[in-house]
Amino acid sequence: MIHFQAMVLSALFYLTAMAHADPLFDWTSTNIQALSGGTHELGSSKRNLITIEHAHGWRYGDNFMFIDVIDRSDIGTEFYGEFYPRLSWSKMTGLQPSVSAFKDFSLVAGINTGNLPKSDPHKAYLFGGGISFNVPAMDYLQLDVQAFKSENVSTTGIQITPVWSVPFQIGSLHFKFRGFADWQSKKATGGEHTLLTQPQLLLDVGQLANHPNQFYAGIEYSYWRNKFGIDGVTEKIAQAMLMFTF
Repeated sequence: MIHFQAMVLSALFYLTAMAHADPLFDWTSTNIQALSGGTHELGSSKRNLITIEHAHGWRYGDNFMFIDVIDRSDIGTEFYGEFYPRLSWSKMTGLQPSVSAFKDFSLVAGINTGNLPKSDPHKAYLFGGGISFNVPAMDYLQLDVQAFKSENVSTTGIQITPVWSVPFQIGSLHFKFRGFADWQSKKATGGEHTLLTQPQLLLDVGQLANHPNQFYAGIEYSYWRNKFGIDGVTEKIAQAMLMFTF
């Protein structure tokens, strides 16, 4: 447990430093999320989750990472993280896509790693391409298609991931609808194909106190069909969520 606490504190220190290192980056975005609720499949049904999420842009692309720290009653603390460096076609060439619907093209790689299962911890590697779209009403809309190879599985499969964020307003209230979906083929999971999607509906609570885009509250709905590639295991979870951005 001490190792996990040290890891999280180190990550917080690193991300805070990155968020203020403006001369190095075009932009930075960091948030901390707290989630609780729902009934989980496979293992303890009740879990509390802290997610640290960070992204930044640089001269030739951008990087994205997140770390999940999950409090579980059956095994203690679970740790899971993903990291995705990306090379931007428009940044590297100085050109823009000729079709206005496209914002950029990219090469993207990834690594997924965690501390479970204890006998053979999960680690997977990804490589592929991405498309960013120009949609006026959205903060962003992106689609990645990548080869996916897990160290626990002998075959290499495909992962397809759309990511989105949509701001909208109802009266004086400001909201965001954001999230992602991961579809993985059978060769990626070593079992059945899976679909994991986690849309979030968040109210900008900070805006009500004249501090917009800093503190959000809302709900995340997680749907995981054939969890871990296991046929018939489908997880459906609604969780209360708080998010602090800086």
